[in-house]
Amino acid sequence: MRKFVTLLVVLATFLFLGAAHFYWKEKTSASTPAPTIEKKETANVKEKTEKPIKADSNDVLAAAANWPEEAQNDFKKAVEEGHPYKIAFVGSESVGKEDGGWSVMLQDALSKTYGDAIEVGIFEYAERSDEFINSGHAEAVAEFKPDFVLFEPFTLNDNGNVEVEDNHENIKTFISAVKGAVVVLQPPHPIHGATFYPDQVGQLKDFANAEGLDYLDHWSAWPDQENEELRTYLKDKQSAPNKKGHEVWFEYLRDYFIAD
Repeated sequence: MRKFVTLLVVLATFLFLGAAHFYWKEKTSASTPAPTIEKKETANVKEKTEKPIKADSNDVLAAAANWPEEAQNDFKKAVEEGHPYKIAFVGSESVGKEDGGWSVMLQDALSKTYGDAIEVGIFEYAERSDEFINSGHAEAVAEFKPDFVLFEPFTLNDNGNVEVEDNHENIKTFISAVKGAVVVLQPPHPIHGATFYPDQVGQLKDFANAEGLDYLDHWSAWPDQENEELRTYLKDKQSAPNKKGHEVWFEYLRDYFIAD
């Protein structure tokens, strides 16, 4: 009888210990966070940080309707991938970077229209085209990694100093330096009573057509070169546009870069 009682006590002890073990295991399992939940939350944070630049693609792409087709396609890709499309304004002191000229006004206008979908760099050099190339400034522009370059190739500064053919070769060298960018040419400002300069600008337009480059002929927005009124749009000695001239130039380029 005593053995039977002892056996019952032993069995009861084992049952109690077993129940206590399962209770403790269940409790600790319920209080431990599942690792899969933490991974899911981390993934959501990553998705937010990689979200593309917020921009109404329909609006910004429509505004770029006047650009070369290649530039439009590249811009669309940049917007979809969420990184800024880079535009460089490059040229002589006619660019007006220090005077709040057309380049600065256009930079502001592009910012208002395209927001952070576009980044603009302004590169101004009081040099001839050969000096621009030999000084390594083409490489400086290339370091900006532009997708689109509006280039005023120092035609007026070259007048009487650099042969037209050499100017065109310098343009080709510059285009090679910014390889991959869409390059659009434009002339410097017009001047009153010039003899050879208009012909040099005409040859620049012909060069652009021969090379398959877009050419922005903003001279059509200025008074005629034989009209004395043209001087009222320029600084003394006609070295660069004044505020009035920059406004005319800006309005022409704005209508190109920002379609209605």
